Amino acid sequence: MIDHENGFGVNGFLAELGGKAHEELQSAVEIQDPDHFPQDDEIYSQQRTWKRIRDVVAVVVDLKNSTRLSFRRHPQTSARVYEAATGNCACIVQTFRPEYVDIQGDGLFALYHGDRAYERALCTGISLKTFSERHLVLEIHKMPGSMPKHVPDTGLKIGIASGVLAVKKVGVRGGAEPVWAGRTVNWASKCAGKADAHELIATDPVFRRFGDNDYVTHSCGCPSGTPSELWAEAVVEKLPEEAAHCKVLRSGWCQDHGDEFCRAILRGARHRQEISGARSA
Repeated sequence: MIDHENGFGVNGFLAELGGKAHEELQSAVEIQDPDHFPQDDEIYSQQRTWKRIRDVVAVVVDLKNSTRLSFRRHPQTSARVYEAATGNCACIVQTFRPEYVDIQGDGLFALYHGDRAYERALCTGISLKTFSERHLVLEIHKMPGSMPKHVPDTGLKIGIASGVLAVKKVGVRGGAEPVWAGRTVNWASKCAGKADAHELIATDPVFRRFGDNDYVTHSCGCPSGTPSELWAEAVVEKLPEEAAHCKVLRSGWCQDHGDEFCRAILRGARHRQEISGARSA
């Protein structure tokens, strides 16, 4: 432990780290391409080895206007909202078997890889937005007393992106945590940032994986009986220009057919006669 009062020199300490940074920047690192998503004990901290994983799908969930919740003025209200939102989001995410989850205050990100990764990620996102609109916000407004007036307009905002990630544990010995480098989580975060409450925004490469999946692109038809297209265009200005054109989903699981559609997506079903038939007509 550093003795900050007797003998600790901050300038010398920083110079020492500067020398360490110089050495790290001048020497090569090893990049490994595993054939599976690495487990925690396969992610190194002391070795200069990064694991690179291709085709990872990231789901980011954020709570709208969370910065307006005040733990100084309204700690009870803020703590209840955080627990109801983040805690239950984690439960939803775990249901769809992510490879990794990182909870970050008012939100989290989850990584999916391998078998049906895109399907699991999408079902996670739709479940989160459905929970947000159908349950979370309604329960927030039922909080006892006058506390709800201290809660801003809120709800879950979801972003999904895919790409290559590299991981290595970084930090002090005994306290190193995985660092996920690459644009995948960053882009999903920017999509979530652009979304409004109860909205899911996916990058175009993610959406194109489902381009002909009738369970994803069209509604069940409730309540009119006629299926409709579900996704609209969205522009995420904070993404590079070539990637800024995304898709936004504003509807959630149907009360009557949501279970059926979720199971169909997860098992890899893609075609419904009323949609595929109309496309080929």
